[in-house]
Amino acid sequence: MTASLDPDAASPKGAQSLSRAVAVLRAVAGAPPLGARLADLVEATGLSKPTAHRLAAALVHERLLAYDPAARLYSLGAFFLSLGDRAGKAAAEMAAEAEPASVPSLYQRPEYRGEAIPLAHLLCDRHLPGKRSHPAMIHESVSGQTSELSFGRLADYSSRFARVLATIGIRKGDCVAVMLPKGVELIIAALAIWRIGAVYMPLFSTYSASAVNARLEASAVRAIVANRVLIERARKYIKPTTPVFLVEGDHINRIEGRVTQFWSSIYEAEPLTDAATYAENDPFMMTYSAKTVEPRYGLLTPVRALAEIEQYMRHGLDVRDEDVFWNMTDQGWEYGIFYGLVGPLLIGSSILFCDGPYDVSQGYRVLSKFRVTNLTAAPSQIRAWRRGDPSTASHQLALRVVTVGGEPLPRDIIAWVTQKLGVPLVNQYGHREAGMIVGMKHDPHDPRSLNRVSVGRVAPGFSLVVLDDNGVELDAGGEGLLAIHVRRSPLFWFRAYSKDEAATKARFRFGNAYYITGDTGHIDADGWVHYSGQASHAISMHKD
Repeated sequence: MTASLDPDAASPKGAQSLSRAVAVLRAVAGAPPLGARLADLVEATGLSKPTAHRLAAALVHERLLAYDPAARLYSLGAFFLSLGDRAGKAAAEMAAEAEPASVPSLYQRPEYRGEAIPLAHLLCDRHLPGKRSHPAMIHESVSGQTSELSFGRLADYSSRFARVLATIGIRKGDCVAVMLPKGVELIIAALAIWRIGAVYMPLFSTYSASAVNARLEASAVRAIVANRVLIERARKYIKPTTPVFLVEGDHINRIEGRVTQFWSSIYEAEPLTDAATYAENDPFMMTYSAKTVEPRYGLLTPVRALAEIEQYMRHGLDVRDEDVFWNMTDQGWEYGIFYGLVGPLLIGSSILFCDGPYDVSQGYRVLSKFRVTNLTAAPSQIRAWRRGDPSTASHQLALRVVTVGGEPLPRDIIAWVTQKLGVPLVNQYGHREAGMIVGMKHDPHDPRSLNRVSVGRVAPGFSLVVLDDNGVELDAGGEGLLAIHVRRSPLFWFRAYSKDEAATKARFRFGNAYYITGDTGHIDADGWVHYSGQASHAISMHKD
């Protein structure tokens, strides 16, 4: 970047503002593939920092530029990306033709685009006219006690807790940690955080104290919502000024923070009537890789990811209005958060939570008691279920489909689900940075599907390609690096890791046109994806 972009050199009279805006556009167009920083714009244009920032913000508003708050980078917006990209347009048209007629092009939905997206409305309030008394959550305790939380009560309680958070100074963009097991408090806290435009940070129940404190420190958490068991793990981070909302329970040892009782604060507060809005690139969730103690691969999920989440709920998982849906995976994993918490709320489906440690007999009891028709689980959970007997009189199952995400399954597991349970098994793979992108349906009525060696086809809204070591796309059958073609993948939302430039560059090693999955394989002439190497290292929602 050079001073040759001086916006005031030979500018026509009265057109200085336009010339400056054009200079900013030129600076972004000439930036490195991942985008330009504000400092880069100042250097390239010679403008002051406030002026460059003001012009860039105006161009973002007009969608001539796009801004990623996680990476703090400006790039060309949707308007420019749509001009002259004939290959991308053709690919998108081909993808649309390949989609079933019943699957909407969710990436074109206006509610997930723009600068004023009412997240709490999308996840709760819009369902109230027809589902006020419908359960937003059904909770089953280990002892078999069932409780429900309606959409109406969720709206009321979350509005009150949002008022509590706002009163202590939590503002848009602030990070709030939630350390709670599956239950009513978790859903209320999450929705309250989104009502004020803040960032929800879930912490896995099995994290060690070191892992908890490292994540709290790295994300500069402003407040903590926890129960008495999990709050003990955060002692190192908590200072006398740290707001802590503690779910009422048994006595705990004294902690340093400003402790407030969760339910008491809700009952004493007035509802917050005005919900905050997000821009499509604003983050609403913060997570780190769950496999390491240190906070690695910080992922700020933007609101535009809702399009992929809804697509997967409706198409990948095939959740229908009449379904009883149960996502068994934990809320500490992205798969559990995306498709077990956010997804059901987004489409107005009930969340079914079952607390306590995993137990096969309890799993069968829940399936039978609630007549679950649509189940998604981790591979380890499906393997464990073979130890039980679903054919006994006490296990009258109503399953319609079973979905597994995370790793390829051996034939004996596939055969057990499709033949013993007698329902289709859908095995799907994805990245925490992208959601689910590849899937295979094993149908008990189609013997060919049980014998396929492929791991499936690419999901609508994504384009998967194979690259050689120089970043050149290979023809069908060519073995190489599997990558997401960004421009041809309107549902792909990841742009950068939080405060980790090296890890981001590794994902975009050939520029921002391709996201490198880290796996090798090939795609055959019929569009089936094949992975090389150990199957357990195929793309996974839990992968580092």
